[in-house]
Amino acid sequence: MPTIYDVAKRAGVSIATVSAVLNGTAYVSPQLTERVKQAVDELDYTMNHLAHALQTRSTRTIGILIPGEVNPDPFFGEVVRGAEDVFRKKGYLLIVGHTYNQVTEQSRYLAAFRARLVDGVLLFQAPGEDPELARILEKKRPLVFVGRVPAGVEADVVANDIVAGTRAGVTALVRKGHKRIGLLTVEKSLSVSAYRIDAWKRTLKAHHLPIDEALVMKTEMSVESSREAAAMLIGLRQRPTAVFADNLLTTIGILEALKSAGLACPEDVELVSSDDAEWLDVFRPPISTVVQPSYELGATAAELLLKRIRYPKRPWEKILLKPRLRFRT
Repeated sequence: MPTIYDVAKRAGVSIATVSAVLNGTAYVSPQLTERVKQAVDELDYTMNHLAHALQTRSTRTIGILIPGEVNPDPFFGEVVRGAEDVFRKKGYLLIVGHTYNQVTEQSRYLAAFRARLVDGVLLFQAPGEDPELARILEKKRPLVFVGRVPAGVEADVVANDIVAGTRAGVTALVRKGHKRIGLLTVEKSLSVSAYRIDAWKRTLKAHHLPIDEALVMKTEMSVESSREAAAMLIGLRQRPTAVFADNLLTTIGILEALKSAGLACPEDVELVSSDDAEWLDVFRPPISTVVQPSYELGATAAELLLKRIRYPKRPWEKILLKPRLRFRT
């Protein structure tokens, strides 16, 4: 197997020059860069990343854990894309893992990341006690909580302003004359669900509307579970005339439940959904949304993690990104 010494000899340059070209750590003239790359190709040289990591204490890799699949809701895919674009420019490789919102999967991935010496982690936290996460926090390894605000933990956090988004969506429905507004939220989304319910209550109270706890339904992160919860919601003796949906999966579940019940949207029950997608532009009925800045969420989290890697003793930061209301008619 060829070594970096063989590459340097073939290219007629120093080992330091080969290292600078391969790692992008210093300027190398185009002529020398081309000679190094040609030598790498001719020798079929592959860097020993483990040896390099042990020497430099960096693998130039980052792990990101997201709860679920990207379809039909593009939210998590856009978060990953935003983070990946930032890391790519800085020479980092992003490794994506799906936890399916299960703490056992989260712990398994975090252990794997630790074994592979990743430089940092972006985490959509799953509910439950996780010894691997506790170990990372205790040792103050570079980690940024994304999307969900952890309780009682000192750490870097980047999330969307769930309170502002929920308030905007519910207020829009109130202004359209609705007085019984339901809420469908994912139960195991930690701070997201808690913030949504609190904002729903506060918004109704601010408009002097009664708060009926029966109008809040909690569901799993799936269309099937959302459809079942929505069926219970619209099956109430006094059903809501409008519903605020936690995400596009819950929105689809609500629409399926309405169809099964022979109800029309928005004539019988109007919807406003959190999250947005291009396919909603041609969807009938039109669904208004609270647009979450998903790409910016990933990019901002990536930038914050890189700051933590570079300056490990800097103060913790909590960044909330503002959503915007998008009406479709």
